[in-house]
Amino acid sequence: MNELNITKDQYVRIAKKFGLTRRELELGYLKVSGFSNRRIAYMLGISEQTVKNHFTHIYEKAWVPGRKEFRELFVPKGN
Repeated sequence: MNELNITKDQYVRIAKKFGLTRRELELGYLKVSGFSNRRIAYMLGISEQTVKNHFTHIYEKAWVPGRKEFRELFVPKGN
């Protein structure tokens, strides 16, 4: 389902620059892969509100306003 065709290693290499926790890295990869908050919550056995809270922190750490801009951080330059 990885819509950006990015490997987990490529994602982690970029995302670690933002100082994300292991859990934030995990959730971020699922989001970059195209999963909805509801699906991520189901997959990880947590509430959808917890997922939203994590993404608030992730977006703050990455200095982006939202999902679209976060995903754009992982689009290879020149695309």
